[in-house]
This record gives sequence, C-alpha cells and structure tokens, in this order.
Amino acid sequence: MMNASPDTKTDRFLSSAIYGIGVLLTLFTIYYAYEYPMSRLRYSNIFLGTGLTLFYLLQIRSTVSNETGSSARSTDDGETQSWVTVPSSVRSLVQRLNPFVYGLLALASVFAAGYVEFHFTRLQEEASILGWTQLDLIVGGLIIYLVIDATWRAYGKSIGLVVVSSVFYAFAGPWFPGIFRHTGMSWEQISREGAIGLSGAYGFIFGVGTTWVAIFIMFAGMAKAYGLMDFITQISREVRKVFHSGVVHVAVLGSMAMGSITGSAAANTATTGSFTIPMMKDQGVRPDYAAAIESVASSGGQMMPPVMGVAAFLMADILGVSYLTVIQAGLIPALLFYFSVLVAVHLVILRFGWTVPERGTFDRSVIAEGIHFSVPLFVLIYTLVVLELTPLGAGLYTIISLVVTMYLRNFVVDGLESGTAVATTKQTIDGFRQGAVDMAPLVGMLASLGVVLGLVNQTGLSQKISTQMLDLAAGIFILLLVLSMVTSVLFGLGMPTPAAYILVVILVAPSMVSFGVDQLTAHMFVFYFAMLSAITPPVAVAVAIGSQISGASFTAACKQALRIGAPGFVIPYSFIANQSLISWSFPETIVAVVFVFTGVVALSVATIGYDGGERIGLPRRAIYLVLSALAIAGPLVVQIAATAGILSLLAVANSAVSSSAQRVLAE
Repeated sequence: MMNASPDTKTDRFLSSAIYGIGVLLTLFTIYYAYEYPMSRLRYSNIFLGTGLTLFYLLQIRSTVSNETGSSARSTDDGETQSWVTVPSSVRSLVQRLNPFVYGLLALASVFAAGYVEFHFTRLQEEASILGWTQLDLIVGGLIIYLVIDATWRAYGKSIGLVVVSSVFYAFAGPWFPGIFRHTGMSWEQISREGAIGLSGAYGFIFGVGTTWVAIFIMFAGMAKAYGLMDFITQISREVRKVFHSGVVHVAVLGSMAMGSITGSAAANTATTGSFTIPMMKDQGVRPDYAAAIESVASSGGQMMPPVMGVAAFLMADILGVSYLTVIQAGLIPALLFYFSVLVAVHLVILRFGWTVPERGTFDRSVIAEGIHFSVPLFVLIYTLVVLELTPLGAGLYTIISLVVTMYLRNFVVDGLESGTAVATTKQTIDGFRQGAVDMAPLVGMLASLGVVLGLVNQTGLSQKISTQMLDLAAGIFILLLVLSMVTSVLFGLGMPTPAAYILVVILVAPSMVSFGVDQLTAHMFVFYFAMLSAITPPVAVAVAIGSQISGASFTAACKQALRIGAPGFVIPYSFIANQSLISWSFPETIVAVVFVFTGVVALSVATIGYDGGERIGLPRRAIYLVLSALAIAGPLVVQIAATAGILSLLAVANSAVSSSAQRVLAE
C-alpha cells in the first residue's frame, strides 16, 4: 500500500478543514474579547470542543501526510516514541488505523462540547440540586478521557501520566498508605468533579487559558505570519558582525524572547536550538557547551515577563492580583537570571578563546524593515501598564494594532493597490489560522491541569503534603526552603510551564505561605525551581534535546548547563532574603539590585573558574563563592563589605589583564 502524498484529495480536504476551523477559532476568540457575548464558562466549552477538534484534525493530516516519519514520533517535551520493538505488521496496521481513530476522537470532541452546550443551563443551575443523569456522567467521563488523550499525544507521557495518576489516585485512595490515604471517589464523582459539574476541566485554569493565554498565542501566530521571525533572524545575523563573542550572546537573547511565549523549555530548545547550536559550533564552541548554553537560555525564557511561558496569567488569576503586579514581580528576578547567564557565557567564551573577529558593521537598514513591529509592542505595554486593562483586553487591542499597522506598512511600501490589500488580507487570515494551530496542543493540557487540580483538592492531598513539609522542616526556615526547592524541581521534571507551575503551586507553595512567606514571593520561588528542572538531571529535558542537536554527551552537557545555570538556583533565595526585588520600594530595591547583581557575577566567576583575566584555582573560587553568598543574602553591613570585596577582586583581575595587554603591545 502506497503512502498518500500531501497533494491527495484527502490531504487537501484536511488542510481546508484545518484552515477554516483555525480561522474561526481565532475570530471567535477576538469576538469574545471585544463583545463578551456569553459567560466565560460557556465560551470555554465551545473553545474546548473546537480546539480539540482542530488538534485531532492536525493529527490526522500529520499521519496521512507522513510528516512525523514512519519510525518514530517526537513530542514537544523531547520524548521519542519508537517503533523499533514493534513487529512491522502491527506497526503497519496501527498506522493505517490512526487516521480513523483521530477522526473518531474529533467527532467525540464535537459531540461532548455540543452536549454540554445544549444542556448548559441545566448543568450550571439545576444539576447540582436535582442530580446528574447517567448520560451526563458518561459525557463527563468522555471529556476527561479526551483531554488526557490530547495531552498525552501533544506533550508525551510525562505530563500524561501525571493526569492519569491523579484520576487513579482519586479512585484508589483507600488502597494508599499514610498521608496519601483518603476515602476514595467513585467514577461518578470523578466525572462530576473532573468535568460535567462544569469544574475540573472547565475550571479557572482552562478559563484563563482560553482567554488570556489564547489571545497572546494567537497574536504570536499572526506576528509570525507577518514575518516577525524573519526580522528577528535578520537582526541576529547583523548583530553577529559586531559582537566579539559572535553568535553566543545573540543565541541567549533569542532564546529568552522565544521562551517567554512557547511555554516549554523543550520546545524552545528544539526550535531556536536547531539554528543557534550549529552556529555556535561553527564559531568553535564545544558541542557540550553549545547544548548547555542553549538549554539554559531556553529554560530561562519561561521566567521572562510579559508572558512567562503563560504562567503569568495563571499566577495573576490564582492570587487574585493584577497581571501588572505579576510581571513587575517577575521582572528583576528574570533580568538577574539572564544577566548571570550572559556573564557566565562571556567568561566561558573568553576562557576557551572562542571569540571571533569583527566582520563588519551593523546594517541599520535592517531595523527599518521591521520597525513597524514596535507599534503593537507599544500598544501592548501601554494597555497593560498605563490603562491597566486585563490581558484579554490588552491582547485584543494589540492584535487590532498589528493588523492596522501591517495594512498601512504594506500600502506605504508596496503601493496603494488592490493587490497589496489582497496579499495583506491573506497574510492576516494565514495568521488567524497559525495562531489557532499554535494554541491547539495547549487546549487538552490546560483542561487536563484543571482535572488534576480539582481531584487533588478534592482528595485533600495538597493540604497533607503542605502539613508534612512543615513537620519535616521542624520550624527551621532555611530547611523548609530547601525542601520546597527539591520538591519543586522533582514535580517540574519534564513538564511544560503551565503544568509545572500548577503542580508546585498546589503541592509546595502552601507550606511556605503557612510559614509566613508572602504569597506572591512563594509562588515565584517554587515557579523558578520548577522551571530549572528542565536543566536538572536525571531528566533535564532541555539539555537532552540540546545534546541531541549538538551531538554532545548528555552527561557532559548537563554538567556544563549546571555550571552556567548555577546562579539560577540561588536567585530564588535572593528574593526571599531581599523582598524588595519582588515588591518594589525605593531605595531598597535599587540597593538590593546592586548587591545581588554583584553577587551573581561572583557566583558565575566561581562556577566557571575564570575571572576575566585568568583561570582561577579552588581557593580563589571558594572566596568568590563565599563573597557571593554574603552579597546576596547577608545583613546590610555584610552585603556592603562583600560587594566591595567582589569589586576589588574583579578590579585587580582587570588591572592584571590591562598590564599584560600593554606589555604585549610594547613588545
């Protein structure tokens, strides 16, 4: 049997269906943001059915077009499902059946969402009093199955098993020992709490996802259709001409920008790393370092405002604070992290001599080609910071400004002609489609997280773990922080940003809040460590992907990633010790920034073993390490003394370098 080619009628039909549904989903989101024609709960149900249908249609087309390859299928979290051990006859049968299975799942998605829509008023207002019918409960179970299946297919087994485990745990509670034991839930209760009671899959996580998250994902898709990624690539090429460090710093900053939006360190590493890692290797950077630099930079992107890998929207909703408050709290820690990465990378480049000569001047005309993209960026900042609109409202006006700007720009550049209008309209509609396609894999995952949250809370597990951590800490604050760090890293392993954040917030943050830590600070603390799990062995999913691209040993790449990313494991402690880094105040925040930034530099020098002038041995590295700890978390007087000590050591090192350079020139 021959594989169907992409130009068959089936594939054309699928492409048309995907295009139409994608455009409609984006337009529906924009319409809801503008008009608010229905409750968010009802809107979320329609979004769920449409998003799942679109996702399964994409799966059908991927299978029919043989886009994923016949031997393996890679998922966004870096896992690969191999057919090596499966007999060829079974493999062939499964491949032939896959499109039909996906088609049935797409139809089931339409049916489930349609059923909830048809019975919405009864389910919302009467069912909790009069009771749910047997068909209601079956549909609830179907919804739970669909979101778990979509999550598993989109993000692999790590997050899929978490959702499955939460359902199993809810059902099998009486079989568990100790603190994990509970009375258990019947399948009817699981269906009710997980979906058909309009909670769980329909909870606040999915509500935020279908509004605040969706509007920004769709904006990013439209910007890509308008050529934003091409503009970023051009800028990167020009910057390489004038940076002594070559492409390395550009790779870090590019991963920072992409990572804030993607919501997955693994996906970020795979996309940006596919071109930054080869460029770093061409510059002479060792493969293990190239993989490490990209994976650390990609992981940090999830911490960078304004999107923070979509966690910023969830955090604002969970805490009941404004979105502006969250991105303000996250800004300095994120800048600290990337400052530390840039310093560490710079020291690595100097230490191993991987610098490049200047090859020309920056072509400023490139900036003019993409200056129009600054208009929607300005609108976004203005609507969020000055007007203090919700992210949904800000996203709406940002999309409108992007579309208007592109029409005006194209008319000015290409002429006021009908052909220009047609071409720009096609770009716009392509952008609608791209935004929905980018959003489709997230639909199942966000709904699955709602299921996890609903069932974990219903069983009381989160309260039990929080109480247990407090007991283990025995009143010792630093021990509680260390336990919170370890637990957050463990629960974050292999997870996309929203999933990792939700899990650690449910299970870890309450114990810190009970100890007296500010809620926002506690959330930031556990969130950071959940993100750093992407470079933490044994999973280190971002490093695994980076090492595959670079051809380096996974173990060697992990070692270098931990060295480059070491300050990231200290930064969360810095904003526990310096609350003004999260809650800004003058002049405390400025003073804390100076101390902590200096301490981060010293920590990078200690971990890299190079001070900008020469390699340093263990005694001097230990001195830098101690001074770093004191500058970051000591009393004020100690912070001042430690900062002065660090600056003095660096000044001496710089003086030695200058003297050596002068002697070389004199000779």
